[in-house]
Amino acid sequence: MQKTRLLFPLSLFAALMAVTVPPGACAQSSASTPHPQAAPAQPPTKVANPDALLANAAKLYYSYARIGNGLDGFDCAVHPDWKKIVVVAGKGGPDAATEQHVQLLNGIKVQLHAHLMGRSTLDWDESSNAGKTLDEDSLTLLTGMHQATEQTLQGFLQFWAPFMNGSVVPSSSQGLDITQSTKGYKLVAAQGDTSVTEHFDPKLVLQEFDVAMHGAAMKFSPSYKSTEKGLMVTSFTAHIQPPQSASAKSQEMHVAIEYGTVDGFSIPARLSMDVVNTGTFDFVFDGCTVNQPPK
Repeated sequence: MQKTRLLFPLSLFAALMAVTVPPGACAQSSASTPHPQAAPAQPPTKVANPDALLANAAKLYYSYARIGNGLDGFDCAVHPDWKKIVVVAGKGGPDAATEQHVQLLNGIKVQLHAHLMGRSTLDWDESSNAGKTLDEDSLTLLTGMHQATEQTLQGFLQFWAPFMNGSVVPSSSQGLDITQSTKGYKLVAAQGDTSVTEHFDPKLVLQEFDVAMHGAAMKFSPSYKSTEKGLMVTSFTAHIQPPQSASAKSQEMHVAIEYGTVDGFSIPARLSMDVVNTGTFDFVFDGCTVNQPPK
């Protein structure tokens, strides 16, 4: 099976995925009970025409591929809420030291180059600090924030892009196990010790996808808003369970996206990432331009 049939890019989650064990407990009743037993649930059945099912599902979602000649990516200036991020990172409370660090970071120019089908990059321009004598703590802060901002935005784009470029719904059923039950539809792709499972409701709206890899697991639940061009993802909740042998604890993350329109395309204007028991990281995007493929 081709790797593209694994539905979502897995590089972001390589160290976080886990085998998901479905609930196995079932109610047992005594043979002497006077009450009639409920009829057993019907087992899932294979979908008769899976390619037609996928085509119908794809029509429900907002997709850059159906607007003009599509979208390769976009470029935006990024304005992080540095004060909130500095406090979260433990670099100081709301005191004079914090204000110094925030002032230093506010002088940085951050430019995002988002690529929907490849690796996104970040420009980090510290020219405003040229000629300044920075202490070791400030230099460490700048390096750490550069890395954290780049990793956070690259990670977000990896799990957001499939919803917007159309790959959230595979174009072909080849290599997929697609079944139907009273709860809706389930798509499963497996390759080696990695599996991806997508759960759709009876109306073909994606409710959850689960990724299992190297003994770790992630459950990812999207929410949408309805637009005239289809369902547009506006938030995610992710539950991440490291391998049982790992010392890291399970983690929960909430992501919210607000959109703006540039040349007819909806792209992120605000991004909020709330990591439970860690903090919230907010970004504003402006001055954006979009990049379309050649006609």
